[in-house]
Amino acid sequence: MTFRARLQQAIIGLLAAATGASLFIAQRQNDASHRVMLGQLFQQQFSSFRRDQERDIELAERNARRLSESVRLFAVLEAGDPDAYQVAADELRLDDFDFFRLIDAEGAIIEPPAGNRADAGLFAPALQASLNEQLKPAAPQQGMTAGYVALRHEEHLPLRIYRVLSAPIRNFDSTVGVLILGQEMVGFEKPEDAKFDLHGNMPAMWVGGELIGTTFLPELLPALRHELEQGIGKEQPLSVARLFRSGGSGYRLMAHCLNPKSLFPPAYYVSIFSLAGFELQQQNLILKIIALGLVAIALASLVGFMFAKQITQPIRSLVSATHDIQQGNFQPAITPGPTLEMRHLADAFQEMAAGLALKDRYHSVLSMVADQRVAEQLMAGKISLGGELRDVTIIFCDIRGYTALSAGRDPREVIELLNKHMSALTRVVYRHHGVINQFAGDAIMILFGAPMDNPTHAADAVLCAQEMLAERERLNELTHEPLGIGFGIATGKVVAGCLGAENRADYTVVGDRVNLAARLCSVAAAGEIVIDDQTRAALPESTPSTPTEPLKLKGFSEPIIAHRLVP
Repeated sequence: MTFRARLQQAIIGLLAAATGASLFIAQRQNDASHRVMLGQLFQQQFSSFRRDQERDIELAERNARRLSESVRLFAVLEAGDPDAYQVAADELRLDDFDFFRLIDAEGAIIEPPAGNRADAGLFAPALQASLNEQLKPAAPQQGMTAGYVALRHEEHLPLRIYRVLSAPIRNFDSTVGVLILGQEMVGFEKPEDAKFDLHGNMPAMWVGGELIGTTFLPELLPALRHELEQGIGKEQPLSVARLFRSGGSGYRLMAHCLNPKSLFPPAYYVSIFSLAGFELQQQNLILKIIALGLVAIALASLVGFMFAKQITQPIRSLVSATHDIQQGNFQPAITPGPTLEMRHLADAFQEMAAGLALKDRYHSVLSMVADQRVAEQLMAGKISLGGELRDVTIIFCDIRGYTALSAGRDPREVIELLNKHMSALTRVVYRHHGVINQFAGDAIMILFGAPMDNPTHAADAVLCAQEMLAERERLNELTHEPLGIGFGIATGKVVAGCLGAENRADYTVVGDRVNLAARLCSVAAAGEIVIDDQTRAALPESTPSTPTEPLKLKGFSEPIIAHRLVP
């Protein structure tokens, strides 16, 4: 992957992560703010409702306390007089209440006689049982308690909510019954043209497992009932807050108990808020953040592209310059780049290229004055001043009749002739991995087995000499001035290394095998290859050769028996 692609990938990844984190934080903060706002709205509604309730309850308590302390009512209840409802109606201002009931000392509801003023005909006789069932918890007690009941006047009519207040009827320490006052709660009735309001403007009540008061969407009622049942349950907490979804929309349900620690079943003031508007705002916020994130990514990618271009263009220039140097061009064109660091890098690269050019010139000169492999070993520092004992094969090859050939001729013609001759034979030597140790006039000194080891150096040297001879014969057929060459080959231990001073040395080999190869070359006629005994022993027995007569060679005290290879 390119630097530009990696930079773009890093920029996109970082901005995408930042955008995602912004989305997460914004959603969490908005959700928390919305919860707080809805909680405050519910508290305002509930506080207003509770203030109204407390005012009405206080009024009812004053009336209930006055009636419950009536000596006349106490006397008729104690005596079990059937006129108890008439006495209560006489002393109670029923205009402030919708109904009242009396409970005897044993906790049983005293049925009002027909035509009484206990409820002014508010309830049909068939529904009295429902009222009595809900008033059962108001048994004789020590103090007043408030509660809520849901009553239906007729089967086809909706439920209505009544606030009830029970007060014990007693004189001194004797309790003879309970007075229950009931008053309908206005504002919870269900108008025919009522519409579903999701902002809590039409409050509801949860009484006895029934949701009363607000017109809800039919498809929302099952989910709403389920959430209320799950939230209230058997624990009957003081407050309930639930979040649920119905029909693809989110809703927040909030409820608060109106009569905690009451003898009557708990009743809850309920508000439900739709999250549709909030979710729409959230979606719009998400879209805006994503849009801003995409714009930021695009701008950052553009800036990253331009920034990467400032880096990649000089780098491409350096890569191209590297290829030029590999091709031998040590003065490549380099684009330095706009930044100070890239200009420093370009300057350093040009200095490096100049150094490589100088080393290449050194190498070229060294390769001209020394064999290529010797030059490589010297450049690598593997050959130091001094020598090492090596087993090698040495070839000497020179031209027969060279003195007569060069006499009286232009030296430039002689050099041109020798260069063509040496170039052709050198190519043969390199094909056989030989090392040309030196050119001495018309003679060539060739090494096999130094400076690198070669276990078949003797056989390789003989094959190389035979091909050199064949190459010379081929050249003789193409020229009007043929040359004859002879070869001397010797094998054995020599000392190989750099000879000279620390600042000027030549790689060569020293030993009697070197002298022997030179002397054998001097006795070889044109077209002959003369080898010593050790070289002959390294060749296959089938190699055709004939021994020479004992040779008296300069520098050797004993006669030498050599071998001439048979073509």
